[in-house]
Amino acid sequence: MSLIGFMYASKTNSEHSQIKQDLIDILTEAVKFNSQNDITGVLYYGNGYFLQYLEGEKEQVETLFYKSILKDSRHQNCEIIFLEPSEQRLFKHWSMKFAPINTKIKDFFFHHHVDEFNPYLLNTNSIPSFIELLVDQPNLKADQYQV
Repeated sequence: MSLIGFMYASKTNSEHSQIKQDLIDILTEAVKFNSQNDITGVLYYGNGYFLQYLEGEKEQVETLFYKSILKDSRHQNCEIIFLEPSEQRLFKHWSMKFAPINTKIKDFFFHHHVDEFNPYLLNTNSIPSFIELLVDQPNLKADQYQV
């Protein structure tokens, strides 16, 4: 068994008025698929960007990314920004946690000299601490999210 942590960033293809429904749909699909395939993780959305951290067996996670996520019309510019072997799951209680934008996350990016959330600007130094920040965030239902 080879457990991995895998993070990708993408830009939404949707109009602002559609994003809340997209988040609900993505989370609903992710919870169902991930629970059936022993994948856990977190989804974060802000400023028109998705950032998703997935953990599970390497083959399962890569199959999900290459056969589903890359083909999902709600995303564009999907880019893997982090991939490493993992010894334990950080999101073991969530088949897909949803972390909302909040002051702690805004402060994180300000501290890293980024004015607003843009996952493409994360780097090898900032990604591990950002993942830890996501672990500590409350889980929110997408229908409670204010876009």
